Amino acid sequence: MLPKKVDWKPPLWNKENTTAYKWCINHGIKIYSVPCSKGFGNKTCWIEVNVSGRKKLSPKTYGPTELWPKVMELYKFYYDKNVSK
Repeated sequence: MLPKKVDWKPPLWNKENTTAYKWCINHGIKIYSVPCSKGFGNKTCWIEVNVSGRKKLSPKTYGPTELWPKVMELYKFYYDKNVSK
């Protein structure tokens, strides 16, 4: 029997998040999920931040409702840290 499908919530693509995401991607900053276990029933992920090839894995795991808001928060953090307003 297959495990129950996990309903991962999509990221919120508003103007602020989209701007931060585009800037980060164009400057070699990638933030993405890394599953904690194999298979389609995985319910938790780590977040990995890759800055120009240097990778850092989050110490905390994130569930279906926490993952994408945290990823967007990190993109915004790197954008705000590096772009003067």
